[in-house]
Amino acid sequence: MNEKQSLKENTRHGTSGQPVAAIHFTTGAGTFYPDHFFVERHWHYPVEILKITKGTFTVEINLETYTLHAGDICFINSEELHRLEGLDPVTVHDAVIFHPHILEFSYPDEFQEQYAAPFLSHASSLPRLLTPEDPLYPVIAGLFDRVAALAEAGEDGWYFRVKLLILEMFYELCIHKKMPAAEDLLSAAGKERISRYKKIVSYFEKNYMNRITLEDLASEVQVNPQYLCHFFREIAGVSPVQYLIRYRIDRAREALLETTRSILEISLDCGFENVSYFIRQFRKFTGQTPRQYRQAHHPTPKSVIS
Repeated sequence: MNEKQSLKENTRHGTSGQPVAAIHFTTGAGTFYPDHFFVERHWHYPVEILKITKGTFTVEINLETYTLHAGDICFINSEELHRLEGLDPVTVHDAVIFHPHILEFSYPDEFQEQYAAPFLSHASSLPRLLTPEDPLYPVIAGLFDRVAALAEAGEDGWYFRVKLLILEMFYELCIHKKMPAAEDLLSAAGKERISRYKKIVSYFEKNYMNRITLEDLASEVQVNPQYLCHFFREIAGVSPVQYLIRYRIDRAREALLETTRSILEISLDCGFENVSYFIRQFRKFTGQTPRQYRQAHHPTPKSVIS
């Protein structure tokens, strides 16, 4: 299980010159996800399209939950808050991720004005789901499969062919009126709610190494501390304090495995003012002390001082 908490994903998918990536995911024994597939709530600028090959998933998009079955195609628009979980031990799915501005051209032709511009300005959106029962499904599924195969193979000229196929997919969705208005997928109140949640998470991400009070956090999103706690727990399932501790522990786990800094240094760098408290919290979340955790993953860390 990927245990990182919700945050804005800054990973680059593809390259600046070829901003498209295709990823094939298989779960089960001997894979990266031996128990089941799980990606915690996060968001990113690129568009993501998922196609389920085997198993059942739940996907949460902007705090709304949908069930995906084999064959279903799910569209996640730019900056949408989302999480994905496989409900079966063995699942197979593919993801195509691309920068939305590959749809943009400098010449203001009919395609740009009628289709691309509304999408890039977030006035229109890709549909939420496309199932095998939809008449357009064979066309979109066929285009998706070709994009995924070409992007994964990475042979000469793959990007130009993939870009044309994504443009064709987008065009088919547009002319068959599968592009809903953005407000049809998310109300103004829902948009404000998600924006507030993102601000809180982003504040944690940027300031976790410093002392953070509920008053600081409430001021950041312009609400009172009591409402902040209720609001955040309703979405995240934990209090802001619990979330922050878990986020700091996750950063400490990374530092233990990726650096040779001492446990005291890591404790302070991750916002824990007391190393004894850090060790207690680390054991609570991982079942091990920081020293045990580091030794279990790096049995012979020659230069580590703990």
